[in-house]
Amino acid sequence: MLVALVALGAFGLVLVLARRLRAVTERVNMFLPASDGGLPHPGTPVPEFSAVAVDGTPVGPADLAGPDRIVAMLTTDCSSCHDQVPALRESKQATLPIVMVIGPPDQRASMVDSLAGHAVIIEEADGGPVAKAFEIEEFPAVLAVREGVIREAGHGLTGVLAKVSEPAQA
Repeated sequence: MLVALVALGAFGLVLVLARRLRAVTERVNMFLPASDGGLPHPGTPVPEFSAVAVDGTPVGPADLAGPDRIVAMLTTDCSSCHDQVPALRESKQATLPIVMVIGPPDQRASMVDSLAGHAVIIEEADGGPVAKAFEIEEFPAVLAVREGVIREAGHGLTGVLAKVSEPAQA
């Protein structure tokens, strides 16, 4: 009988603590930056990575250490990724976006050709080191980077550019 009462008391305490933890988590989440799932959070520093663009140019964190730069990661088997190609081609950013085309080599060619001259293009196999370094889990992934820090992350260029251009909140 005593063991049953102690067990019920412990169970009640666990329920109270779980409710309190949920309340604290909700309060903390109000102050965290919003980000789409599977993407890095705004304020995250650019990770260490090393890649070579299709034109032979080395690409690394130093290329993202300056003013605003767009980084897009697109997979060949994602229709939403293919939908980003026209927007990236028409982007009026001061510097060319860095676009990673991910997928089997025979499927990357058409996307790479479409972006030629409009982006710094990196090709990578599925599960490659650059996407892993950025901890990208969902595609398309579009990042706005300034001075080595991710400012915004989303699943479309238009949405990310809109967020970046919003006036700062006081």
